[in-house]
Amino acid sequence: MGIYKDESLSPFEASRVTTDRMLRLLPRIKRSTKILVLQSGFGTAARYIAETHQCKIECLNDDKVQNAFNQSRIDEMELGKMVKVSFGDVDYMPYEPDTFDFVIAQDSFSITAQKRQMFRAIHRVMKPEARLVFSAIMRGDKVDAEGDKLINSLPVEELITLEDYEQDAKKGFFQQIYNLDLSQHLAIHFRKMAESLTENKEDMVEQTSNKFVDKRMHTCKTIQKLAESGQLNWGILMFQKLNG
Repeated sequence: MGIYKDESLSPFEASRVTTDRMLRLLPRIKRSTKILVLQSGFGTAARYIAETHQCKIECLNDDKVQNAFNQSRIDEMELGKMVKVSFGDVDYMPYEPDTFDFVIAQDSFSITAQKRQMFRAIHRVMKPEARLVFSAIMRGDKVDAEGDKLINSLPVEELITLEDYEQDAKKGFFQQIYNLDLSQHLAIHFRKMAESLTENKEDMVEQTSNKFVDKRMHTCKTIQKLAESGQLNWGILMFQKLNG
């Protein structure tokens, strides 16, 4: 997901702005700082953080193909001393308790129904008073019947409201300390994603299938519609680990 200071930005450029905005919310990042990037995907954000802040990064992701690509880029960029890749998810985080200063999760909370489990699993591996920052697509406070039907048709397990996140975080022993509403960027991002799919459809179909591309296109247009009507929101949330 991207922050579009200028609508001429590409989704990749706007996503980099999002990463920078999340990092600016955190206290000082030092060389000794340990950061966990959840659902790190192809590792673009994780490698960028390591390059710009020269700190220790752990990538946790449950896709072997993405992890292999990430590891190859880490090797090519000679970042192996700073960036490590582990296979795992909310059910298996292969780290000792009290390991990380910060945990970053870009939209990975949005797609899972295991939000309470994620908060609790993250709590275990964070140092006392460590910070968790993530971006999330959320249900609006007012969703009509058509909007509810469209939201339920999306390829995600569960979308919840900001208030739901606050309650789930409390049950996972976190206190919310900041939230930033960025909903105005949601429709822009998915409109641009749909435009990119249209422009690159021939290549995408060769790599996947017509059905896959059409489904992605439908998802982008559905989210754009819901965002424009205020029934889906997007923002950055930050929480602090509660101890005891």
